[in-house]
Amino acid sequence: MKRSLFLLITAILALLFGALMFLAPSLAAQFFGIPDSVGIDGLFRIIGSTLLGLAVLNFLARNQPSSPTLAAVLWADVATHTIGFIADLWSAGAGAFTFTAALPGFVVHAFVAVGALIYVLRMD
Repeated sequence: MKRSLFLLITAILALLFGALMFLAPSLAAQFFGIPDSVGIDGLFRIIGSTLLGLAVLNFLARNQPSSPTLAAVLWADVATHTIGFIADLWSAGAGAFTFTAALPGFVVHAFVAVGALIYVLRMD
């Protein structure tokens, strides 16, 4: 897969998850099996706003040539999704939600973290 396509897919995934969490936090909580509350809505909106920002970053970087700046974007993707995977695993282990509910997040985190790592290590 071309790096530009990978970054486009990454942007779309961040847009979908981010928009859900930002615009419909109660629905996002329902998908995770978390009881909805004002506090949960606030947390989901914060996470959603971050994901929407990453969607913009990845979309704008998708056609850039290899450079230290593009490497920084890819390293940010690696870090964000590796830490996100750990946070989801930790939260599921603590009983905040089930591993099944977190499965889509695990898949997306793994796809983006591993993909970004491969692309950044292949850069000139």
